[in-house]
Amino acid sequence: MTETIPEERQLGLTPEAIREQLDRLVADAAFRSSRRSVQFLRFVVEETLNGSAEQIKERTIGIRVFGRDPSYDTNLDHVVRTAAIELRKRLAIYYGQEEHRNQLRMSLVPGSYVPHFSPPPSTEGRGTDREHDLHTLGISSLAAPAPPPHVAQARTEEAHFPEPQVRKSSLTGWVVLAAAALIAAAALFLWWGRPANSQDVFWKPVLDTPGPVLMAVGDVPNGPPTTIGGDPGDGIGVPVIHKTSSPVVPFADTVTIARIWGILASHGKRINIRREGASSFSDLREGPVVLVGAFNNEWSLRFSQKLRYSLALDTDRHLIYIRDAKHPEARVWSWQTNQPTTTTNPTGHTTLQDYALISRIWNSETGHVVVSVGGLYTYGTEAAGEFLSDPQMMQDLARLVPEDPHKNLQIVLGATVTDGTPGPPKVLAVASF
Repeated sequence: MTETIPEERQLGLTPEAIREQLDRLVADAAFRSSRRSVQFLRFVVEETLNGSAEQIKERTIGIRVFGRDPSYDTNLDHVVRTAAIELRKRLAIYYGQEEHRNQLRMSLVPGSYVPHFSPPPSTEGRGTDREHDLHTLGISSLAAPAPPPHVAQARTEEAHFPEPQVRKSSLTGWVVLAAAALIAAAALFLWWGRPANSQDVFWKPVLDTPGPVLMAVGDVPNGPPTTIGGDPGDGIGVPVIHKTSSPVVPFADTVTIARIWGILASHGKRINIRREGASSFSDLREGPVVLVGAFNNEWSLRFSQKLRYSLALDTDRHLIYIRDAKHPEARVWSWQTNQPTTTTNPTGHTTLQDYALISRIWNSETGHVVVSVGGLYTYGTEAAGEFLSDPQMMQDLARLVPEDPHKNLQIVLGATVTDGTPGPPKVLAVASF
């Protein structure tokens, strides 16, 4: 009599293999700096392997993993939901690395905390030259001098974002959509029939992909980010965002949303706008993605970590900055989180300097292009939106980097801010790979 082998064992999904993969995960740099994620993942995996998956509920996790009282109010205490979001994104980071591609996969079933196990995706038919993983990209700078090696000095007062200025210029989601629709209509009128140019070439990977574009938009942060382990200067520490309880969008970000919407809509693309916190990794795998926001968008933070230019945090100096992997000690492109925005210079004008990072990356894990657009502060995001929507600026960029839509691209911008208004963005560095 022939023994029937369960499908799970045929696929290598045995309890032994799952536990072995669990040990790999929690030992990785993406996990070992977060005790909370390790405890969460170990608990749900073991409960599932022990046949108790139906017992994996929010309250159960809160009590058994996070030590909450059995009568605690899950509507007021969001520890499990917050930890689940962090865990999902750490899993996305881990499996986004080439060395983990052929490993057994773990994820959380959408809408629940039950883990799902699957065999490695087939590597048959994978692209070669066009597909690049975020951590193995060979990058060469093609423009602008590298930042000097000295480290910018910063004051040591307690860090805080100037929240009142941000919140005064915030819009609710429906107002964002209305504003975007108006500008999109104007863009359709102005851009329809325009011949292909450098701007079209930049967006070509997005435009050529069938289906809608997901635009994931960051929220207003509730104070500066913190790190969840490691030295921020070595690229291991991952900044964590603290957000307001109500969904709002900085006004400057809405301007950038509207500009990008107008460009894509003028080419007949349909755009779905969502808060980044409500955008799962599964959503990002459905098609091209545009991320708006930097330190208020967790996907932007994580997708930039292994690139030449990334978003980083220096808690000792109260700085958020754009990190150059070739000059990790530099803090030139930085925003001091405890600087006042109301201090004026001798001429009576408020002058600041903000920076922005634009990345167009072919993400082999999602299988699609990801474009991220964000400033260190909202001024930089607005300047980046102006740059992407200005044909002349995009044409100037083409003189610095070949117009090849199949190449990954990163652009560092700088803008002088006077009286709350960013000036024309300037290209400080470009990397094409």
